[in-house]
Amino acid sequence: MKKSYIIIIAICLMRLGITAQPVITHNGNAPQIGDIYNQSGANGNFDPGPNGAGQNWDFSDITPTLSLSGTTVTPASTPFSGDFPESNIAFHYTGSGDYESYSYAEINTTEMLNDGIGMEPGTANEFIIHYTDAVKIMQYPFAFNDSYTDTYFTSYSVYGDMLTHEYGNIIVTADAWGSVSTPAATYTSTLRVKSERTYTDSVWVSGNFLSASTHTQTDYEWFTATSHTPVLSISVREDGTSAIYSTSAVGIEEENLLQSQISLYPNPATDRINIKLPKGSTGHTDISIYDLTGKQIMYLKKIGNNLFSANISSLVPGEYVIRMNSSTKNFITKRFIKASLK
Repeated sequence: MKKSYIIIIAICLMRLGITAQPVITHNGNAPQIGDIYNQSGANGNFDPGPNGAGQNWDFSDITPTLSLSGTTVTPASTPFSGDFPESNIAFHYTGSGDYESYSYAEINTTEMLNDGIGMEPGTANEFIIHYTDAVKIMQYPFAFNDSYTDTYFTSYSVYGDMLTHEYGNIIVTADAWGSVSTPAATYTSTLRVKSERTYTDSVWVSGNFLSASTHTQTDYEWFTATSHTPVLSISVREDGTSAIYSTSAVGIEEENLLQSQISLYPNPATDRINIKLPKGSTGHTDISIYDLTGKQIMYLKKIGNNLFSANISSLVPGEYVIRMNSSTKNFITKRFIKASLK
């Protein structure tokens, strides 16, 4: 009888492990320079679903009409670096309609702060929003039912002598966990983070107060224990409409799934780097090397069955990222060190 109890307990523990709630941590979830990902989405009226433990959300039938690509880079490599001296990481976004923007953040072991954005660099529509009091958008660690509140402030010019002050507060809660299905994949263990933002815009012209308006927005983001960006996000506007985005691939996420199957060698490397892909992955044919600013340096050439190689002797010693683009438009990234030639 005692042996039967032990077996039953073991089975229960196994089931709990399969469906257990993840915890967002700095080591597992903080974005890293070199991350590359694609997102697809749509506008409409999307219900984020219930809160609580052990949920099952299904958004797999969403038809994407919008696209967004992101690369995590060093702030120094961006056109707005001088406006965000406090930032230690930046995100370069390009999207539908040739839209381009950069967002800036500070990340440490306990939190992630949003410092602001720069939009449409080098065009007549160039625009910068710099939070003089940054927005806390994540704390580490963050688990189910954890919550925090933060306030922020910014002042920025719109056109000519028109100045806008924005101040607001954000309430962030890990309000649910469970399994979520997206058009890209099904994730069996995710933590949903709900962010409720209330903010007021006041407009001044030539030093004179013109108007003020208050707005609200609620964002829902789903994270796995290793995703550096949400695998799914829904933004609900104050008029009830919403936008949904799913991440088709995150470099680190896919690396964790395939790291036991993909061989990168030698690492560190001095004159040549090689990538061997698992059997049956012939669709992974576009393999490139990037530096940590997101600049493409060179391609790897196919030299055998699922084997790719490149001569890297001319590269400056340092850290680089290898990006593999699959036939399904997913991305996998691996990092390597270029060592000095002796």
